[in-house]
Amino acid sequence: MRKKVSRAEVAKEAGVAESTVSRALNDSTLITDTVKLRVKEVAARLGYIPNRQAVLLASNRTMRIGLVVKTYKSFPPFSRSYFHRLLDGVLQKAEELGYSITIVLDRKNDKFKELGELIYSREVDGLIFAVAPLDDERFPSLVRQNIPFVMINNYYKDSDCINCDPYDGTLEALIHLKALGHNSIGYITGDGNYWDGMKRLEVFNCLAEEHGISTVVTEGNFSRRSGFEGAENLLRSGKGPTAIMTGSDRCALGVIEYCEETGLNIPEHVSLVGFDDLGPARDAVPGLSTIHNPVVTMGAEAVVLLDRRLNNPDEKPASLLIGSTFIERQSTGIRKSG
Repeated sequence: MRKKVSRAEVAKEAGVAESTVSRALNDSTLITDTVKLRVKEVAARLGYIPNRQAVLLASNRTMRIGLVVKTYKSFPPFSRSYFHRLLDGVLQKAEELGYSITIVLDRKNDKFKELGELIYSREVDGLIFAVAPLDDERFPSLVRQNIPFVMINNYYKDSDCINCDPYDGTLEALIHLKALGHNSIGYITGDGNYWDGMKRLEVFNCLAEEHGISTVVTEGNFSRRSGFEGAENLLRSGKGPTAIMTGSDRCALGVIEYCEETGLNIPEHVSLVGFDDLGPARDAVPGLSTIHNPVVTMGAEAVVLLDRRLNNPDEKPASLLIGSTFIERQSTGIRKSG
């Protein structure tokens, strides 16, 4: 078996101190580019493999990211398509950048966990919030403590965040429905306590007005149950809108359920558009026309943002928007006359 090359051997061959070897291989700004290049060439020629734990200790980093996931009382979080698609993006980019992921449930015994302790105890280097309400009480404290974190589907001043911009997808959906003859469109909202629920409604209202489309809005909260109840509110009179858009695909599934129970056919009696393009939309019958939410991409970009924050803590916080697109399937059709 080949003998393992030591750091001391690399240092001797390169004519530098052992501590310089570690700094050079970690691209320390204390070492000149000339010395870095010489050390790296010697390390590669000798086949030196640095001890990972020693490297992390020297850099004061764990190379672990905490993915903070909302705790629900009524269902496990990863039963929702959103969370495991988000995790796909986070894991792929984390692997690429050399991080591992620790899943952090945000509550314990009905109380928020002290997330700052995860940083101070060096369990993780930074946090990514998978989802959180606009009025989440933790963010002001985390900012004051200079805790590195990134929010997905949320916004807080002086913080890194990444969101889906619903504008393009909503515009395409409305143009599609109008071309099919739908000039009266109902909308079942998402949860207004969350950034995406608020923003999707805001964009829908603005674009519908711009395009001369009559709207009826009823409150929902992203859930299937709210979709069922919202459809009942919009359609029970028999003179409701000829098309419905919803704040989420799960909400749209509730509309489908209501139509099945009341003998309404989609899209013959009412056209339907969801939002997210996750598993439920693809498996629905009929196939659900929907607005694609780039969840995997947002997960990956959140890791990139956090990595940048960890390496450049004094940089100005970034607020990124990733565009949406409309996906046409079988749930939208030509408006019947009469």
